[in-house]
Amino acid sequence: MKNMNYKFILFLVFFSILSVAASQAQDIEFGFGAGVANYTGDISPSYKLQNARPAGEIFVRYNPSPAFSLRFGAMIGVIKADETKSDDPFSQRRLAQFVGTVYEASARMEYNFRDYRAMSELNRLSPYVFFGGSVAHIAVNSNYFDNQPNALEIALPIGVGLKYMLAHNYNLGFEFGARPTFTDAIDGMLQDDTIDNVSNVGKFQMTNLFTKDMYYYTGISLSFTINRVVCPTEFR
Repeated sequence: MKNMNYKFILFLVFFSILSVAASQAQDIEFGFGAGVANYTGDISPSYKLQNARPAGEIFVRYNPSPAFSLRFGAMIGVIKADETKSDDPFSQRRLAQFVGTVYEASARMEYNFRDYRAMSELNRLSPYVFFGGSVAHIAVNSNYFDNQPNALEIALPIGVGLKYMLAHNYNLGFEFGARPTFTDAIDGMLQDDTIDNVSNVGKFQMTNLFTKDMYYYTGISLSFTINRVVCPTEFR
């Protein structure tokens, strides 16, 4: 019941922001996307394509200028890792694995390198970078540890992407983003870094105390622009 309350709070925050944005609509985009989520941490120290699992998002984007955009979104995705498929001897002995679900609400700023919404055919494509902040509820099921992440984890979304204007009101996007977190428990593997704990824990229960877990989202999106007045290129 408590987990459902946190999920409800995340999406309530997002739709509250969406409602405010719609009431102030000035070049507002509403969009959705689909892609894959991934993870790096103690069970998978490096990014592996075989760990990719389905994910999806909805978002609203406000464009105050051709260069800058503000984006508020909600994402849900599955994350998973399995040491039974690892080439590392330590991992093959430990055989830890987990699966989890991420519910994320985020706010971020995007910088567009070109005015992709200009009427010129040559300017319809623009790379962009983004950074921001997010809160996420992460529920995991691990075969090795019973630890759970905090009720709401903080992450710092950062990434790159491409935007392409399909028509005056439709935009296509592709992006890759990482979410560095402040927790080591996304995979259920959390170890106290006190001296007593480190000395008493078994060698196959050891975790990396010097790095935090991360999750990722890669996807394509389609958005629709409302209340946009198309101006001739010479007046933009």
